[in-house]
Amino acid sequence: MIELTFKLTPEDGDARDVLVRIHEPTRNPPEKKWPWAAPVEVDGRQYSIYGMDPLDAIENGARHAAILLHGVHGDALDPSIEPRMKEGQ
Repeated sequence: MIELTFKLTPEDGDARDVLVRIHEPTRNPPEKKWPWAAPVEVDGRQYSIYGMDPLDAIENGARHAAILLHGVHGDALDPSIEPRMKEGQ
């Protein structure tokens, strides 16, 4: 598992930690469109992110977390998250 902690310091609230966890990818059944899935937790919310291979699933999970964090918290994170295009663009 990969675990990262970001400090959130919003202008109008108390500072808190935001935790991102990317768990070990698992193989999907053969009938699924994507062969691999990686469970990802971003600030307590769980997502299943898919990929063509285990590393692709991890990479897509990290990209998904970055898009969510930057989109929701913007520049209030330390370390900062650079803007990314939305998934699929």
